[in-house]
Parts: sequence; structure tokens; C-alpha cells
Amino acid sequence: MDKLSPLTPVSPRISFKSSLQHLDLEWTVQNLPHHQELKMIFLIEISRIRTSNIIWVGNYSTTVKWNQVIHWSWKSELPLECATHFVRIKSMVDNGMPPELSSWSEWSSWEEVHAQNPLEPNALFVFPKRKLVEEGANVTICSIFGSNLKDIFCYLEGELIHGEQLDSHILTFELSNVPFVRVSGMNFYCVEKPTNITDGIVLFVSKVLEEPKDFSCETRDFKTLSCTWSPGVDTGLGWSMQPSQSYTLVESVSRERKHCEHKNVCNWKITQELQEIYNFTLIAENHLRKRSVNIFFNLTHRVHPLAPYNVSLESIEATQATLRWKVLYHGNRYSLLCQVELEGEGKVIQQSNVSVKVSGEEIFSELVPDTEYQACIRCAGAGHFWKWSEWNCQKFSTSEAAPSEALAVWSTVREENGSCIVNLFWKPLSKLHAKGKILHYNIITENLDKPHRVKLYSASGLANDMKLTLDQCAYQINVTASNSAGQSPASVIAISGDSGKEVEEERIQRTEDGFFVSWKPLSADNIIGYVVGWCVRLQDPLCDLQWKNIGPNTTSTVISSDAFRPGIRYDFRVYGISTGRVASLIEKRTGYYRELTPSMNPRVTVKNLTSHSFVLSWTDYSTNDQSGFIQGYHVSLKSKNRQCQPGFEKAVCSAYTLVQIILPMIFSVLLIISVCYWKSQWVKEKCYPEIPDPNKSSILSLIKSKENPHLTIMNVKDCIPDALEVINKPESTKAQVMGTEKPFLAESELTAYLYPLQKEHSGPGPWICFENFTYNQSASDAGLCGHIPVPSKDLPWQQGLLTQPDNLLNVLEGNCEQPLREIPAGEASLNYVSQLASPLYGDKDSFSNNPTTTMPEPCSDYKMQMAVPACLASPLPSKESSLSSVVLLDQGEHYH
Repeated sequence: MDKLSPLTPVSPRISFKSSLQHLDLEWTVQNLPHHQELKMIFLIEISRIRTSNIIWVGNYSTTVKWNQVIHWSWKSELPLECATHFVRIKSMVDNGMPPELSSWSEWSSWEEVHAQNPLEPNALFVFPKRKLVEEGANVTICSIFGSNLKDIFCYLEGELIHGEQLDSHILTFELSNVPFVRVSGMNFYCVEKPTNITDGIVLFVSKVLEEPKDFSCETRDFKTLSCTWSPGVDTGLGWSMQPSQSYTLVESVSRERKHCEHKNVCNWKITQELQEIYNFTLIAENHLRKRSVNIFFNLTHRVHPLAPYNVSLESIEATQATLRWKVLYHGNRYSLLCQVELEGEGKVIQQSNVSVKVSGEEIFSELVPDTEYQACIRCAGAGHFWKWSEWNCQKFSTSEAAPSEALAVWSTVREENGSCIVNLFWKPLSKLHAKGKILHYNIITENLDKPHRVKLYSASGLANDMKLTLDQCAYQINVTASNSAGQSPASVIAISGDSGKEVEEERIQRTEDGFFVSWKPLSADNIIGYVVGWCVRLQDPLCDLQWKNIGPNTTSTVISSDAFRPGIRYDFRVYGISTGRVASLIEKRTGYYRELTPSMNPRVTVKNLTSHSFVLSWTDYSTNDQSGFIQGYHVSLKSKNRQCQPGFEKAVCSAYTLVQIILPMIFSVLLIISVCYWKSQWVKEKCYPEIPDPNKSSILSLIKSKENPHLTIMNVKDCIPDALEVINKPESTKAQVMGTEKPFLAESELTAYLYPLQKEHSGPGPWICFENFTYNQSASDAGLCGHIPVPSKDLPWQQGLLTQPDNLLNVLEGNCEQPLREIPAGEASLNYVSQLASPLYGDKDSFSNNPTTTMPEPCSDYKMQMAVPACLASPLPSKESSLSSVVLLDQGEHYH
């Protein structure tokens, strides 16, 4: 045939698949020659709702035989149930000529497709039903309704959406990039109002199937390959719409495939022929798509050995042990490299590598006796490393050995009832030197004068000291520590019968780094070193003695310790050590890590009270109660209606000042005003007493000023001072008192006598105030100041002293051999003189008639105190044992 006649498609048949939204076409071609194949082109047109509304046009090329049925499929974006579709076809022979020069056949007749039955007037439907798409896809939904329904409203996940009117009874909705909401799908429904006729669908949106990641295969026993991967997100959906993705393993060399039962692992059996090269493809698949990955490897390069087994420690001794183990045999062609580690105290201390095929061995050496260790081993392929096996670890402990170092030993010695009491101390050995559990300590005393007199003592392994009672002879003491394997070298210390020279104790100050202790070097040639020992109250039997060994060429050291605490007194001793291990005391030191304010006030008692005197007594602070060095005490005396000197005024009035600060924080302003009003007189008396007028003082009558009648000069001779006499000899602490306002009393028990300078005087009793001299801080305890009622009757032996006031003034004018600049705290006597107002020449009013006459006036107010040397003090009879304080007072006057 030179020219083929047009071949028209005939008998087209159309079917549909609603779930896939597919139109399937079948047709044949007329006039096709027998036993001949022709390459043909078919032109297809598809219309929707009406034939004139063509929505798709396309060509389909294929080779056609005689009497052959041709198949073609088309997918619609709009659910097929939403509208009627029409299809027609025409064809031509593909002879290589352009289409415009070729001849097309006639169109076939239109074929009509109805996927939905005719609607009832009140019917409402939404399509597609049970639609499955991937996340991010575009979806078209339609709503069709009968002629009686007009107002249709549609909602996606409860939110109203608006569609496009395809015709009078069809609404379409274009959903773009739909999200995954839940495995049970998204809800879409439409409702007609006011009839509330409703229909809806569930749109199932699947997660996108991911490509498997980290795909890998390995063997542990050369029998099975284990392939693993990370599956990614699960694409399974509810309502049986889509199960989770499935996985298939395909090996291209052997052309075998296996469906994997798990979603992340699949085992492949190795053939006995020992195939070395493998090429695996892993396929992931769900209802919507497929994904695949591939790996290619040599089997011997993917060996992950099992952990070593039969691991054991053998031949365990004090310093070495042997580790043995086995591995799974893989043939003579394959060996493993095993890594061995030894751990001690939580860290690796030894490490080595051993190549093995069946079994291995490693010897650990240089171990510490009586120590727990852990031996660990793991293996990997020796030829090509892939992965280490798991660790296999075993714990073991080495046996004990004899202690390797002598104990650090020290002692204190004191005499008691003709014997030497030796407190022996030693420091426990470190674990490194103990080499085991110390069971007991052995103490051997040997009398150096009688070598056959040897005694053996034993102390528990938990002890670190022992008390020994020895005679006055010289002794040598050996101390050793014992465990189950033996005993340590002996520590030797010698005790001399010679008590040695007396050493005076000196005070020491703490530096920034600790206590700095220094000493003069000993000139003897047999000195091998020094020892500095320290403790809280060194003579206390319960003292936790500490010591430090110093070389022979060193003469100072800094003692620092985290155990030092403020307010605690520490005693230090420095000893020289001779070649015979005999210790000789060369220095004594004592000091505080930091001195603190005294924590308590003296307990004061008053006795022998008369109208002109009393005895004031208190007891020293004991050394154990001191939080700093007590250098002395302050005693002040004042009339009740007069002021203390500035420091003492703080002690008397500080309690009310505190009230003034605290009350505004607690009470309201109204309450404060009320309290102040009610207590105004008390406030005035305590803190604002009446200030005496200097112009009315009797001392003004003693001097006459020619230039200015209002100018008055005071003379010490015109005042008869009270006297405070201190008698005692305590520790030799010195204090500067000249030029100070506060009297000083040494640290001891004190007795104070109070004497008036005039008998013709009446008033309230004296008050006594104390202040700590070291810290210049007034004590606030109520026991520090006290009111003392004074009887009005004199003692007979006081009369002579009181009737000669001028004699005392004359003595004050004289010279004294002892200087007044520095007064030791332990002086045998100390006279304290205060200037109190006292009329000297009778009533000062008797001179008022003659203003030109200069007459001495009595001293007024409380003046600066004076320290008077002992040579000026008048001796007073006293039976009090320690310290006495003598004060001269006016009769019946009140003092503080």
C-alpha cells in the first residue's frame, strides 16, 4: 500500500476507579491489515459537564496490530463523582511526516461517563471518599447537592472555607500543600442551612516516606550478616488506610531477596561457600512511593567480634598478676587484636595490645600491695579495623606486703609523782607505705642505764597514741606497725632523764600564711634536725598533738593548718634532735590564730562596805576561757549624778541608745511619742543630766586674775584626788598608762578599797564601771557597773588618812625614783588617783562678799585620771590575797 487509508478508532469503552480517580479507556482500530504492525498516533479529548467544555487534549503513540485492544488511562484532579465526563478519539498512521501533512481519521463518537447516580432534590455529597495523599500535596474536593438545596457551607478542621461554583449544583475546593495533622486524618464536611443536611469526608495525609539512613551490615560470627539502618519517620496511618512502610533486602550477587520483619534490622544468612563480596539494596515502600539505598563491601572488613570470654586473673601476688582470656575462633586466616587495660582508683594505669587467634595472656607488674584493681579487655579485627567488641572486666585485689616505711613518732614528757609520764604519738602510714591493713602497733621501751630492762607494749591498729609511765632514767622507745605480712622498720625516740633548762614562753603573731616560728640554731655538732610541735593547750592530755620535722640547717618555718580557728590559743614548742634521737626543748611560743573580743565580763563582788570604803573583787579569766590575751582591766568610779569619762559613758548609757535605735523599727510613731513622753524624766536623768556650772566651782576662789576677773586658772594642788591602789605581782605584761584616761589593772584577782576625802558629805552610794583595756571596748553586761550604797560611818583606822589631805598633795609635788612613763602590769602596787569635786577650805559662799579676794575652789566634775607610782602610795591594811584597789571618796556620795 503506497498510501494507507484513515483508520478510525471504534468501540471505545470507558471504566473508572473512584479511589484512584482514573478513567480507563479501551478501543480497537478498523481496516487494519492482517499480520501487519503499524505505528499510530491517537488524539484524545476529554470534556467535563458538557462536550463543548474540553478540559484535556493529548496524544498517545503506540504500535498497533490487527484486532488488538488498545488500553489507556487518565487521572483526574477532580473526583470523578463530581461531574459527568465525555471522551472521544481519532487516529493517524505515524509515517514520519509532519502532522499537518498526515491524514487524521474521523472522531469517534463521544462516550459519556457517570461515576455518580442522579441526585435527589435534597441530596448532599462530598467527594473523594477515603482519599490518601502525601504531606505537601495538592487536593481537590467537591460538594454536589440536589435542586432543593441552596445555602451550602463547608468546613476544614472546623474552619469555614470558600470554594468555586463549577455549576449550579457543584462546588469545588482546591487545597494546596496539605499538612499532616494526625494519623486518623483531617476532617472536611459541608452543611446546608437551615435544613442541616450534612456530609463529609476524612482526608488521610501521610508523612513523606524517607530514604533509609546509616545503612550498614556486619558479622560477629561469620555465620550471619546483620544489616541495620535508621528508618526515619513512620508513615503508617489509622483506619487501615496505610500500614507502616515495609523493607526488603536484595543481594545482587546471589540474586536473592528477603522481606525484613523489622523496620530497622534484617539478618542475612552467610552461605557455607563463604561469599566475601556482597552488594545489598534496601528498599523502603508504602502505598504512595518507594525509596532505596545500596552498599557494597568485603565480608572480612565488616567483622564486629564478640566480647572475649573465660576471662580470669591468676597467680595474684603483692605486686603482680596474670590475666588470661579466649576469643571466638575464625580460622587460621583471621586474627584479632585485643586491647588490655588495668584500672586503679578509677583511672587507667596500664594499657597494652595483644594479637590472638584463640586465647591470650597479659602479666601486670609493679602493682601496689593490698590494692583493688580492675582488668578489662576488648578485641577487634587485626587486618582491617571495623569495631571493638564489648568490654569484659574482672576485679581483683593484690595480697599484702610488710609496711615499707617507719612511723612518724613524737612524744611529750611531764613529771608526776617522781615518774615520767610519756604521751607517745604516731601518724598512721599512708596506704602506699602501709601495704595492707595495720593490725597493731608494737612499742618497746628499753632502759638505757639497765639494758636488760625491756618492756613490750601493743596498741590497736586504730590507735595513734599511748601513755607510758617511766622512771627518771633515760629510755629508748621503738615503735613499729604490723600487718598480716610483717612489720615496718622501727622508729626510735629517746627520753632523757635530764629535765633540761627552763625556757621562757613568748607570744607569737600569726602572719598571712600562718604562724611564723623561728629559733636560734644549736651549735652542737650532733644536732641532726629540729621538730616543731603544736596543739591547743599543749599540756592537756587530750590534746591533738601535731608536729613537723625540720632539717638541721633551717631555723624557721611557717605552720599553717585548716584546723586553726579564731579565738583559740595554740602552744608551739621547738626541739633540737641529737644523733641519739634525744629531744631538747629550745623555744616556747604561744599565740592566737586571731584574737577575739572577750566573750564574758568579769564577775564582780563587793564586800567590807563602810561609809567611806568597800572592797571590790573579781577573778581572772582562765587561760581556757580567753579568746585573746587579757592585758588588764579598767575600773572607773563616778558619782551617780555625774558622767563617766567618754569611754565609760558608753558602757553606762549604751543600753538606752540601743532602745532608741530598735524601737522605731518595732512600734508605731504614736507609741514612740507616748513612751518618750512618759519616760522624759528618766531620759533626762540618764542621758542629759544637769551640767555643773564651772563659775560656781570652789577652785575659782583660789586664784585671782588681775587682767580679767572672769579668767580662772585651776591648780592640781587645789584638788584632793581619790586614790586607787593596786597591789599584786601577776605575769610580766607591761602597758603604757601615762597620758591615758583609763586606769590599768593587771590580770589577777583584784580587791578595791574606796575611801572618802571628806566626812561632811551626803549623797547616794558609788557606782563602779569596768572596761577591757586590750580592746578599748566598754562591757555591756549589767554586772560590769553597779550601784553601791555607802554607810555614813567611818572606820577608825581611816581617820588619820582623811584628816590630812594636804599631806597627800605635798607628796604629789615631790620627786620619785621610779619613772612614771611605763608601769608594768605585774607591778607590786599601783595607786589610781582621780580628781573629784571636794571643798578644801569650807563653804565657798563665805568668800562671795569679797570679790577681789582669790580663794581656791573645790574641784568640779570628773577629771582625767592619773597613775601615781608606788612610792607615793599610802600603805593600806588589807587581808585580801591578790590585788587591791584603794579609792578615796566623800562620805555618803554616790559613785559609778
